[in-house]
Amino acid sequence: MLSRLLALLVAAGVAHAAPLDFELSDGRRFVRLSELPPRVTVVNFWRSDCPPCLREMPLLGEFARRDRARVVAVALQRPAETLAAPRAVREALLPPVLALNGPSELRGLLSRFGNPVGALPYTVALDARRVPCMSRAGEIDAAWLDRALQACATDGREQNATR
Repeated sequence: MLSRLLALLVAAGVAHAAPLDFELSDGRRFVRLSELPPRVTVVNFWRSDCPPCLREMPLLGEFARRDRARVVAVALQRPAETLAAPRAVREALLPPVLALNGPSELRGLLSRFGNPVGALPYTVALDARRVPCMSRAGEIDAAWLDRALQACATDGREQNATR
């Protein structure tokens, strides 16, 4: 509820959220969100023991493959647990999805992204400046992703500023 209110206030121009950032590993190197080219980004926090997380992962993979926005999937578990996820999930995590390993202390990261209680799955849509446009604790669907893209494109902002 709080994250939805923040997203509404930001979209209405009432609140000005700061750009969000993190630096996480993709298993080979560390990736800093702020160093990626500006683009609408959907960040999804998930675990392999979370049934709704597993159900929405193929949708996120397809969304990324259609090049509608950058998709970053942050696994809040050990890499071995990600490798043990069902095949459909592992396939959804292939590029163009940017699959990252979350930190060992995840509460701070989730809280910074508007989820202080740590509910999963948790998804945040960021505009090209990395400012949150919309977020959801719980399973997302294609309609939510479409609304998130629209929210990130409001106020004349470009959906995909540069690639």
